[in-house]
Amino acid sequence: MYLPTDVIDRAAKRLEIPTLGLAGAPRVSITGRGQVLAELHKGIVAYTGDCVEFQVKNGRIRVRGSGLRLEAMDQGALLISGIISSVEFL
Repeated sequence: MYLPTDVIDRAAKRLEIPTLGLAGAPRVSITGRGQVLAELHKGIVAYTGDCVEFQVKNGRIRVRGSGLRLEAMDQGALLISGIISSVEFL
């Protein structure tokens, strides 16, 4: 079921919860230059030591850097470590 963004925003404000949780948007947490934790991913598209690209609900996310390693992955989250230089939303 599709809900317009303004409906989601109003509902989130009334319920006092983050909008992102309602929309199913991916959550990306960056810790320094060494780790990226991505939640609500839909699978890895590309993986090298310099680039990890993964699918999310409305597009893709690309993590660039050097010495990148996939430390952990399950259906809902993945943890990338190495020297992070950028995170791009495609």
